[in-house]
Amino acid sequence: MTKKRLVNNFLLIFLLTLIIYVVNDYSFWHRWFSQPKAEDILTNYSWYSPVEKISDELKPPVEKAIEGEKTISQTALNKAEAYARQFDSIAFLVVRNGRTELEAYKDGYSHRTIIDSQSMHKGLLGIATIIALDQKLIALDTPVAKYIPKWAKDERQNITVEHLLNMSSGLSQIPYDTHPFSAGQRLFFGEHLDKMIANLALSNKPGEYFDFNHANSQALHSVITGAAKMSYAAFIRKYLWVPLNNGFAQVRLDKDNGTAKTFCCIQMRPMSWIRLGMMIVNGGQSQGSQVISKNWIEKLSQGTLQNPNFGYHVWLGSPYLGTRLISEPSKKRRPVSSKFLANDVIYIEGRGGQRLYIIPSKDLVVYRAGRIDFSWDDAKIINILINGIRPLSKSLINSGV
Repeated sequence: MTKKRLVNNFLLIFLLTLIIYVVNDYSFWHRWFSQPKAEDILTNYSWYSPVEKISDELKPPVEKAIEGEKTISQTALNKAEAYARQFDSIAFLVVRNGRTELEAYKDGYSHRTIIDSQSMHKGLLGIATIIALDQKLIALDTPVAKYIPKWAKDERQNITVEHLLNMSSGLSQIPYDTHPFSAGQRLFFGEHLDKMIANLALSNKPGEYFDFNHANSQALHSVITGAAKMSYAAFIRKYLWVPLNNGFAQVRLDKDNGTAKTFCCIQMRPMSWIRLGMMIVNGGQSQGSQVISKNWIEKLSQGTLQNPNFGYHVWLGSPYLGTRLISEPSKKRRPVSSKFLANDVIYIEGRGGQRLYIIPSKDLVVYRAGRIDFSWDDAKIINILINGIRPLSKSLINSGV
């Protein structure tokens, strides 16, 4: 056999192997090459399939406060809006006492705009999990191995629901890189999520360290769906969306009738986030019904010894430590510019400044979505608004605001 034929045969075998590899993993490659540019990732969501809809409805926005009823000064609202626009925000909403005091959108966008949440989905997942706890479908000390049987064979049997909720499971991080052969890319774009999570090893003893990890969030999917015996979207619809009268929302599935990606990227409209925040401000109540017991709402926002600034998949503004811990094993921290002017700030965080702020003591809910920029300052935007809260006038007191 000539050298040329050997080379040609090698190339043919390589090409056939590559074709088989791509065909066998078509969904991943199709999604990977279809993903939008970074600047379009928040509002271009139609490229991904399959999805499961929680709701397909357009609900009316939260009632607006008329000029004489606003409880935050116009100067403060203008200053906050200017800061949001400085960061190329798509949507910026401020709701106080159940009424919208500011609703600002980038040109070309509106209350109808559907926005990808990035990791804000984790906060919603935390709320979904406390609903499962409140419904007594699970307990904080329930071993996760009950729903991921492979974990029952080794030390992972010691991981509990609470370990997943407060990011202290000890599970290994899924390595992430930008090339398509990275395990992290498989997490975002691939199939077989349950298998990926089931195969993750431990890096640390459960309960020992705080380590913000997508795997904890994805493992909670198995817990909720296994305990409730329904899909994740169906669970959210039944126990949260219908009681809140929330509108459009959808989750990504790894394959047809498959596993929802609960670590990231639920798509929904701004007002649906606002209604979620209002329910928490109101101690778990919405539209006259108790959606979640008040004691579980309180537990949602309790920090731990491992990280006092993190509750059950939500971030906490207090105590002020100058930085907030992201990972104890890697010693990763992020700076916090200043102390919040309220001690009960809860915030649901998505990558690069996607936020829902909830401040029960001020009856204040704030939503921001826009350009991914890690210099977005949480304390600055909230303190502008808190500083602008005006004492109630007699007319406002009489109106019940």
